[in-house]
Amino acid sequence: MNLNLNPPIGERLRHAREVAQLSLATVAERSGLTKGFLSRVEREAVSPSVSSLLRICEAIGIAPADVFALPTAVLMRASDRPHATLPGSFVVDTLLTNANERKLTVLETVTGPEGSGGEELYSLPCETEVCYVVEGEIVLVLDSSEYRLAAGDSITFDGTVPHTWRATAQSSRIMWILAPGLPDPLQPWNGRPR
Repeated sequence: MNLNLNPPIGERLRHAREVAQLSLATVAERSGLTKGFLSRVEREAVSPSVSSLLRICEAIGIAPADVFALPTAVLMRASDRPHATLPGSFVVDTLLTNANERKLTVLETVTGPEGSGGEELYSLPCETEVCYVVEGEIVLVLDSSEYRLAAGDSITFDGTVPHTWRATAQSSRIMWILAPGLPDPLQPWNGRPR
């Protein structure tokens, strides 16, 4: 295994610039450096001095430490997945993402024919919620509308909108993707049903 501990600074700077939707000309103007120099830095043709790197980071709006951060990976074995505590009855919810992940929470719900998110509508503290039915069939109640989802179907909605669901098949397996992630998915759900 070849482990390179030198992060690709130029590539990371280019990515950060593109995410910020800044042109090379804008970064050049903000940093006082030339477009040509910035282009060579992004292509790894030259290494910037510490002073230049600080000016580029400031112009883009990122912390210099982010340029050098090593990527992290958290392996979650199926046998080690912790149980989450979302609303529901006759369900088993397990966490697929690291409990400390704040950008995204991914959960798997396994249920029998009586499984549901509960009788009461509830909301979750996330901007976006995706429900993907892996196996079986469910009905998602979203505010005053009902959606029947079969295996392979998905629906995306605002997690703060009151909702619940119920299984309509002998067994169902559902993936829930929430962004940003739940503050603490392992603690009992403390939201208010609506």
